Amino acid sequence: MKRGVVHVEPKGSVINEICSLYDQLSEGERSIADYVMAHPSDIASMTTREIAHASATSAASVSRFARRLGYESFSALRSALLRDERAFDSKGDISVISLDSPRAALETVLMVKNRELTDTLSLLKEDEVAHAARMLEHSVSITFAAVGNTIPSALSASFLLAQLGLRCNCAPTTEAMMLDSLSLTPHDVIVFLSKSGHSKRLNKMMDNAIDSDTPTIVITNQPGSPLARRATCVLHAATHDKVLNPDMPFSHNSINYIIEVLFLLLSSDIPNFRAHAGLLWKALGEDKGVPGEVF
Repeated sequence: MKRGVVHVEPKGSVINEICSLYDQLSEGERSIADYVMAHPSDIASMTTREIAHASATSAASVSRFARRLGYESFSALRSALLRDERAFDSKGDISVISLDSPRAALETVLMVKNRELTDTLSLLKEDEVAHAARMLEHSVSITFAAVGNTIPSALSASFLLAQLGLRCNCAPTTEAMMLDSLSLTPHDVIVFLSKSGHSKRLNKMMDNAIDSDTPTIVITNQPGSPLARRATCVLHAATHDKVLNPDMPFSHNSINYIIEVLFLLLSSDIPNFRAHAGLLWKALGEDKGVPGEVF
């Protein structure tokens, strides 16, 4: 297993890098970040001083902001953002989401979600996706672990993969997940869903997994986080949450995308999937009201 190895990941889009680091930025840096995320198509034609004026900061702050994101200069950041806008086939800036303009809100959210999934696709490594699928397919049991508002995604992932005939478990609370992590074996797999990868409770579960020599999969926005650095397999998901709501992380769009890809890869490879799905529908189909349909 590849524990202890620092995973060197490709950089995502500028917006992804901003969203990933947003909570760690200073107040001034957040002002710059907010302006860049709201006006990505304008940045290519703006000077450092103009951006500083628009964000009520200073030219020096703009330069420091660029370096904070890992770019040598603001010019390098601007070039990367211009490349991103071309790749995303941008149609303009982000609209303010308001009940007064629901159509604009629908279009803005769709645009941001499409960008996020495109970004995730560019960050994912094909061999790691295949590795994760094989780990899940050949495990005796699969345990899912998450905290906070990611727990519903973990519960959904567990139910989804269980439909394939895989033995899956996701406890309803992080405390119960901690108990489950004490019973892991080398023949099991534990899947961590963690946007930040810094949760102390999840990292304690990782300690338990390592102690029992259990393979681990981490799906995260932070491949350099403590949780990801110790994983057997890391799947890098982009995040554009802060573009739509800088105050609270709310979306698991890219994490769910990765889970659904794994589900479809497994459904194409598990020999008895159709037979198992038929049995499942026979047991639960009446509740759906559509005889013969396999869901």
